[in-house]
Amino acid sequence: MQPSFGTFRTMRVHQSSPSTLLRRDAIAQCRYCGERMEYFDRYDHGRIPMVPKALPSDRFPVQMRWHILRGIALPGDGGESYCYVPHPAFCAAVEHPESSRELTEVRALFRLRFEKRIKQGFIPVLRPSDEDEVAEQHVEPVEGLRHVIAYASALWLAPGKVEDIQCVARAWRTGERCLNAVSHDEGEWTEIEIPYTPGRAGQEVLWAGSTMWVYALHTLYPDEFRRWMHQHCTQHTGGTSKDDALPPQWVRFRPLVHDDFILRERPAQVELPSLANIGIARLALEPERTECATPDCHNGSVAKVLEGWLCYKCERARKHRERVHRQWVKPDN
Repeated sequence: MQPSFGTFRTMRVHQSSPSTLLRRDAIAQCRYCGERMEYFDRYDHGRIPMVPKALPSDRFPVQMRWHILRGIALPGDGGESYCYVPHPAFCAAVEHPESSRELTEVRALFRLRFEKRIKQGFIPVLRPSDEDEVAEQHVEPVEGLRHVIAYASALWLAPGKVEDIQCVARAWRTGERCLNAVSHDEGEWTEIEIPYTPGRAGQEVLWAGSTMWVYALHTLYPDEFRRWMHQHCTQHTGGTSKDDALPPQWVRFRPLVHDDFILRERPAQVELPSLANIGIARLALEPERTECATPDCHNGSVAKVLEGWLCYKCERARKHRERVHRQWVKPDN
């Protein structure tokens, strides 16, 4: 007997959507509390699990409100009366800070459902350290040395050393995970200050003025960096998550949690420029500076200018005086 047409469902990502996450694959169960949650691609290339229902915006503080635009989660309610709220903010397995009475009541409701679920046989995994760990539970555990990637103002903990990051897409011929590397030496190593961590825990860490080495990808175009975030090689550029053997293994870098991966010493493969390559020009004295010819004007130029040179302000004032003078001087008969 032939199955009816309704047995099959065809799903695709709309061509105008920046997201590659199919909604069928976005529903998951929190392994910490057992609640259903729905994943969305974030505006900054990450993923965020939401309570799978739009809720009235006025019930939640501004920092908890999110809206969905073309499949992408953006902060704020977008001017609408309903919004999405992140699941980690209400996960019963997390110890949340003190909040408003209304939020406390909602979290208490999630807690009662959590306890009831345990009595019915649900076995949660170990308690998460914070809300970020709940949000990143879709990432497969990674062991070994891991480098930190920098792009714009965001820092990401890579699934390994830069040169060892492996594509997560499924190979077309074998059906197994692709063996190609993601990196093609697009970035460069740079030294930055260790990010400040707010709160009491951050104040107890003596990191003031300390630096760390990160692999910077600031020169990449957004589409190229999106390939890195999808953890795809150049052969699988533009592929969707349904083609992947496992989800991307990036997690947001958190100094306190990822202290073991902070690279405080310069990587061995990074060579400092020699004095011969720096050039004589960088060691030269300050270039000669020519000051404006107008008395009491302290503007100047290091470029080669003619004698009697005027800065742009004084030049503009001189032309204005000449125009006014021509208006009042009568032409000779």
